[in-house]
Amino acid sequence: MTLPPAGTELGRVDAIPDPGGRVADWPGLPIILARKGDEVRAYVNVCPHAGRPLNLPDGRVIAHAGTHLICPAHGAIFDILTGKGDGALVGGDALKPVPVRVENGLILAA
Repeated sequence: MTLPPAGTELGRVDAIPDPGGRVADWPGLPIILARKGDEVRAYVNVCPHAGRPLNLPDGRVIAHAGTHLICPAHGAIFDILTGKGDGALVGGDALKPVPVRVENGLILAA
């Protein structure tokens, strides 16, 4: 797994639903961008339990109650801001973080 080089643009904050997520613009690694208010996180876009992407085929990402991303393959939930799995379906697994920073509304690899 190769992370994007520091400074690589992955998307725009205003393109992510608040709260919610979307797939990043970088083709080198499947990355999902997650947002809750002013906080933005990035994770490898693979459910650690099901091994499937966290986005639907049309690219949408399911966010529940403004706090969790939901795996569409089996319903596991992950905290938007920590990536930590919640509930019995994930057994404590967490999403793998991708370091990012926000500058002038752009989400950049850190």
